[in-house]
Amino acid sequence: MVKVNWRSVRPSIVHGAGIDWRLLSGQSLRNSDDPSACMEAMMYVSLASLQPSLSYHPHSHDDHEEVYYIISGKGEICINDEIQPIRDGDIIYIGVNQIHEIRNTGDEMLDFLAFAAQTK
Repeated sequence: MVKVNWRSVRPSIVHGAGIDWRLLSGQSLRNSDDPSACMEAMMYVSLASLQPSLSYHPHSHDDHEEVYYIISGKGEICINDEIQPIRDGDIIYIGVNQIHEIRNTGDEMLDFLAFAAQTK
């Protein structure tokens, strides 16, 4: 059984701005220190928090696609120069090699889950 609580995971800083709790890892990222590795195509599931006025720098991934589920807060998502407002309850698909940036435009933390799946 694989069961993880975000409170027991050590966070890290990602993309120079966000706080990330890696909740699950896929088989491709499995190592002896990570008992949470599970699904074959999945790379990770992370809980992310982004402070007001901060953003992830624009970037892309050539080996995986992502889905963001917005838990709380509001902001903007920019994917390949298309900008859309985001808020709690939104789910966003980000394809392979799509340049993307998430921005917190609100006054509170922007919290979201990031799911990534391998494509290669």
